[in-house]
Amino acid sequence: MRNIAVIAGGYTSERHISLNSATQILKSLDKRKYNAFLIDVRKEGFFCKLNDTEIRLDLNDFSVTVGSSKTKIDFAYITLHGTPGEDGKVQAMLDLLNVPYSASDHISSVSTFDKVLCKKLLSGTEIYLAKSVVIKGSNAFSVDQICDYVGLPCFVKPNTAGSSYGVTKVYEKDEFINAVNLAQTEDSTVIVEEFIKGIEVSCGILKTKKTDYIFPVTEIATKNDYFDTAAKYDPSLTDEITPARISDKETINVQEACSFIYDKLNCKGIVRIDFIIKNSKPYFLEVNSMPGMSSESIVPKQLKTMNKELTDLLSEIIEDCF
Repeated sequence: MRNIAVIAGGYTSERHISLNSATQILKSLDKRKYNAFLIDVRKEGFFCKLNDTEIRLDLNDFSVTVGSSKTKIDFAYITLHGTPGEDGKVQAMLDLLNVPYSASDHISSVSTFDKVLCKKLLSGTEIYLAKSVVIKGSNAFSVDQICDYVGLPCFVKPNTAGSSYGVTKVYEKDEFINAVNLAQTEDSTVIVEEFIKGIEVSCGILKTKKTDYIFPVTEIATKNDYFDTAAKYDPSLTDEITPARISDKETINVQEACSFIYDKLNCKGIVRIDFIIKNSKPYFLEVNSMPGMSSESIVPKQLKTMNKELTDLLSEIIEDCF
């Protein structure tokens, strides 16, 4: 049996979401094939949860020692939302240790985690992008010039945070500075994006050596002003409708854009990509290289619509690496 580490936790605002995803993955792994361990990533180190005890993971060879017995990890399923998973730091370490893993590699992860870099890599391609401006650190900027270019309302976002932490929808110029200050509590680099009025959708995707899985498109219809942090984790505030209430042509447009981006950015494992549809055109929002996998998350709901068991998909992801 292979020893599988489910790596979760981290030290960002999304820590609790990551641990919820790990719970679902541990529950879904095929117990006939795999011994599974939860590895909790904290600033103090990587800790293996064994019953009611914690044992520090040996990062020299990615092993756990209990008494005189050493267990070497064969494969890592990474479900770290934010750093050090979505930005590729854990993947770089695993590459050095020659431990295979479920996710995009270091370079691809950096490319998708950094919103500014991601949009640069997709500019000039067939992908539709919202107008945007970047504010870096304490560099001077003109509120008037930015708002005149992107228009109002607009979104002010931290460059690398997820789950809509630090995001503000700005309606008036006098709200802009507070929005930038909030975004900079998550990341010193801020991206200001044009607001595109349309239908927000999300599409999961996985490509293995055997099969390309392009998941059904989910429509995100929120009662809030936009799909903010509260709307993402309070089911009463958002209807996630799968399949989305869009035309067949719009569905194909989203799925084709999703597949193009996955390949262009050299993604691996299960990825979820978000869009806004305006005039039947899918405008790219962001790549979630490690999407939520809890029972309330979008991807597991899309799998149900496909009549695909998460257990089978996890096994395919793991065996694809050997």
